[in-house]
Amino acid sequence: MKQRLQRLQQVWDVSPALFRRISYATLIFCAIIIVTGGIVRLTESGLGCPTWPDCTTGHFTASFNYHPMIEFVNRVVTFFAAVGMSVNAVFAFFRKPFRKDIMWLSLGLFAEVVAESVLGGITVLEKLAPPYVMAHFVLAIVVLWNSLVLYKHAISVGGKAKPVVGKEAVWLGRLMFLNLGAVIVVGTAVAGTGPYSGSPISSRLPFNLRQVAYLHADFAIILVALILANLFLLHQARAPEVVQRRARLLLWMGAIQAIIGYTTYFSGLPAVLIGIHIAGATLTWIAMTWYYLSLFHVSREARGEVGAPESKVSSLPGPSYAS
Repeated sequence: MKQRLQRLQQVWDVSPALFRRISYATLIFCAIIIVTGGIVRLTESGLGCPTWPDCTTGHFTASFNYHPMIEFVNRVVTFFAAVGMSVNAVFAFFRKPFRKDIMWLSLGLFAEVVAESVLGGITVLEKLAPPYVMAHFVLAIVVLWNSLVLYKHAISVGGKAKPVVGKEAVWLGRLMFLNLGAVIVVGTAVAGTGPYSGSPISSRLPFNLRQVAYLHADFAIILVALILANLFLLHQARAPEVVQRRARLLLWMGAIQAIIGYTTYFSGLPAVLIGIHIAGATLTWIAMTWYYLSLFHVSREARGEVGAPESKVSSLPGPSYAS
């Protein structure tokens, strides 16, 4: 089996540039899925396709009606994302030069999309019960994280990343990451308690909406405070400008998300603002991941040496640590 794979690798040459493009397209679809999934829930179209993998019994596609079409479009976006992840998993074995880190990240992404597809099917069969919807969203966030890390590795030369900031900034970055994860998880509980269930027949979590929303807001306030403390630490330590710039972007996004969240709650939870809040959460998660990755220096592959051996690829000059 190993010899057969080696022969195929000699015949099929996937360049780093091609793999970069595929991983970038996959990343975009992984982000879009989260937003379209939110639209499905907010329009109560979650059971527009009541079966899975068919939309209706004996029909793979949806009828030309409002709720079925919204749910079916979300499934189409999911399909293209799954195709991208599958292509990544295959191309990782034929990329020249071959990289184990890219292979494992690609295989992990493929395993996650399989799990997401199975969980999505169970969620539909369970009539959008909140725990399944929450798990479906959290796993989508994990998939987005994996796809972003894969893209980062795809544009970087192989090798162990080295911190460009002190240990305190790295640990604070991890704490911010964990706190944002808590914000998102509690946010799914708010969604599971609130009025937009994805379908009129779906159940709701037995929580007090006000208390869950306040807990969500508390975690968001802590996150903004951590980002402010992190910015002060980075400034005092004279961290690379790219790191400080991404931290400032993260602060702005956290502040905007907080404003949208409070406005949404005190204006009676309009669906449009909730949709914007979901899109903002997706962008904030991307910004947090990209910020954390910027704390480590891995040189970028030279664009002009596509397919060249890793040892011959030059790194970016100077102290910018661009990535």
